[in-house]
Amino acid sequence: MAHRTPAGHFAYSFAAAMRTPADYLLPRTTGEARRLQIQSELLREATETLLGALELREPTSCIDIGCGTGDAMLMIARLAGQGARIVGLDLDTRPARARLEGEPRFELVQGDLFSATPLPSAPFDLTFSRYLLHHLPDPAAAIARMWELTREGGTLAILDIDQRATTTYPSWWPYDQLEQWIRDLYLKTGIDNHIGHKLPHLFEQAGIGKPDGTKVVGVIRTIAELSEFLPLLLDMIRGKLLEHAVASQAEIDRVDAELATAPQQTSIYCYRPAAVGVWKRKRYDVTAMGLDPLAARGR
Repeated sequence: MAHRTPAGHFAYSFAAAMRTPADYLLPRTTGEARRLQIQSELLREATETLLGALELREPTSCIDIGCGTGDAMLMIARLAGQGARIVGLDLDTRPARARLEGEPRFELVQGDLFSATPLPSAPFDLTFSRYLLHHLPDPAAAIARMWELTREGGTLAILDIDQRATTTYPSWWPYDQLEQWIRDLYLKTGIDNHIGHKLPHLFEQAGIGKPDGTKVVGVIRTIAELSEFLPLLLDMIRGKLLEHAVASQAEIDRVDAELATAPQQTSIYCYRPAAVGVWKRKRYDVTAMGLDPLAARGR
């Protein structure tokens, strides 16, 4: 939770923003790991677009917060170069560990963003997070914490979901129903999957100011191309739909049966939720360095 300091800045009680593994909605199963792999591929263009816009200056230390399967860590490593140390932080590091096994430049830390445990190589030249904030109860507090982990001259970059515009054409009701269930469930459980367009304001709310830039990327695939992904998406929320009375077992079974026909839907196109990227470079405190602010502009 936030409060103003005497200087007018925001300060946060990070403990109030913590979420334990038991609070995390997504199941920890082999199927969910596979869904995350497919989702990572769907997010590849958005991730590469965001990272390419950052103009990083030979970073030596980077962190991926909520690293999931480790795919984004590999993309960061390609951009950062051979000398960079890449840290991945997640409540469950097993998927990333399986993907990155034998790669000495990667270090995985199991824990919470707000944990008091020191992180290796902190502070970081690049603090990166993808599709994490919408799961957190206080995203502004998370951004403030990420900013703390970013060194002067470094960059904070966040990519997250904006589900509002996802649709199919021609309309395919099983997908529309599935996405409506996700909206209804997330509303009940406090997950904000419309957070993408709010990110610039959340940067300001976190007390770090307006972002330096934004990128928005959307992807279109046929339903047939999503035929493996969509049943896994239903599996992700199946138990929670019943637990929170969002759908009945009969309704779930009906959608499940229709999703089995997805491989035949080669001419129905799906616009997936947009991925919104926002970033900000942490300027040097030139006053503390004893430099002339005008002469040091651009640092």
